[in-house]
Amino acid sequence: MQRLISVLAAGLLAGGTVLTSGIASASTTAARQATCTPVENEYFSSSSNGVSYYLGTPNKASSGSAAILKPNQNSTTLWNLSACPKGDLLENRGLALTSRSSSTGVDVTLEPPGNGGTGFASQQWFITCTTTACSQWDFNNLKTGLWLRIRNSGPSMGQTVTTGSTPTNWTHSP
Repeated sequence: MQRLISVLAAGLLAGGTVLTSGIASASTTAARQATCTPVENEYFSSSSNGVSYYLGTPNKASSGSAAILKPNQNSTTLWNLSACPKGDLLENRGLALTSRSSSTGVDVTLEPPGNGGTGFASQQWFITCTTTACSQWDFNNLKTGLWLRIRNSGPSMGQTVTTGSTPTNWTHSP
């Protein structure tokens, strides 16, 4: 539960709740968070037929590259989570997970975090815990309102990750 409270700190701050040492308390005025606060590093995967597919980046990722599914945990699949003013920022090697199109099925790309490092709305994600133990999360993009997901035709290794109207449940592990 502590992990979920930390990851969702940005949403609490935006809603007028102050997070102090992981304990939420009500506030009469909305707290402002000018920068992103690093929370933790995580691997995200989805399994199909006993095979784990990790959310990752190309080995030589650059601005505009698409997020892809990969077979292993390594530096290309380790995401740095930060609580930001309106959502959470997911970064890998200095590039943020970005969704700009409001059309479903469009690739999720990797871009340098904008807006002074707090991320544009297209780079901020609402994280929803989908199980009682919070072992799986869904990601909903602040700008588009779409979910981070695996294509209907997948999963397959190297396949690009998209957004859609229904989420993929991502298992997370530090």
